[in-house]
Amino acid sequence: MREVEPLDIVETIREGLLVLDPDLTIRFANRAFCDTFSVAPEHTVGRKLYELGNGEWDIPKLRIALETIISGERTFEGFEIEQFFPSIGRRVICLNARKVYRPGNKIQLILLAIEDVTERVMLEREHATAHQRIGVLLQELTHRVKNSLQIIVSVVSLEARNQKSSEGKAALERVSHRIAALGRLYSILSEANAIEEVDTATYLEALCRDLIESVQKENGASIALKTDIESEPLPADRAIPLGLIVNELVTNAVKYAFPSETRGTVAVTLKRIPGELRLTVADDGKGVDPRRADSGLGGRLVEAFARQLGGQVERESGNTGTIVSLTLPSREAS
Repeated sequence: MREVEPLDIVETIREGLLVLDPDLTIRFANRAFCDTFSVAPEHTVGRKLYELGNGEWDIPKLRIALETIISGERTFEGFEIEQFFPSIGRRVICLNARKVYRPGNKIQLILLAIEDVTERVMLEREHATAHQRIGVLLQELTHRVKNSLQIIVSVVSLEARNQKSSEGKAALERVSHRIAALGRLYSILSEANAIEEVDTATYLEALCRDLIESVQKENGASIALKTDIESEPLPADRAIPLGLIVNELVTNAVKYAFPSETRGTVAVTLKRIPGELRLTVADDGKGVDPRRADSGLGGRLVEAFARQLGGQVERESGNTGTIVSLTLPSREAS
């Protein structure tokens, strides 16, 4: 059985292959190259690369890249060029080149592999365009949701001011704060041009500031806010219940921790520990009866949202303050 000729192997390669002299004269062109670019071998071999056809291969970026091979670089890979070829139209080609040097006969050649990647690139561009359009639509939806929530907050706040009952007024104010927490999330998503996830530090710090400012406007209390929240990307469907938990805990701290004081401090922290995220809301107030906090709607909401996140809530309260911690397992925090 005769040995397999190297050219027989080269002709089986599906991508185009050229062998070039240092002056870019074509010494060999395989069948795949000729078929892809609709050129005849006899009109290709012996000509300069940039002289092929009507000059469509006279591509400045390609000549510069090949000159780097000639001057010393051994290879370049994944070099994409978009070019119009009269016989086949506009194509995107991916080029890989390697310099070959034989010390014995001192022949220096360049192997240039050419792959037509037009279909892949066009498909990627179509996907990118579709993704961009979807993103614009979702941004518009997010913006509208944010505006709608702001309107609802205004309506509920107006209704709260018209309430004669202090209990009814307080209940409506809590509802207003909960809706505002959602509005803050959608506002941040809109500002960050994000849809699927939000940065916890940006979201929770803004939410806490809004809550404290709202309380100070309502009753003149001077409540200091301290935050130590790690920047952590969180899916929007996780950020919503987490934000509502923070809303309830901060509001609960302001409401119960300082019953006769106009000053106090509320600290909100979010830390990643091995395998977990831990949220802590603490105050330096007089402490509250845990049974009172748990029996209210706010406490039940915190427990419900914690279960939704797969987390666990722990409370400690005494005459030096109250600490509420939420621990999320890694499968929910990741």
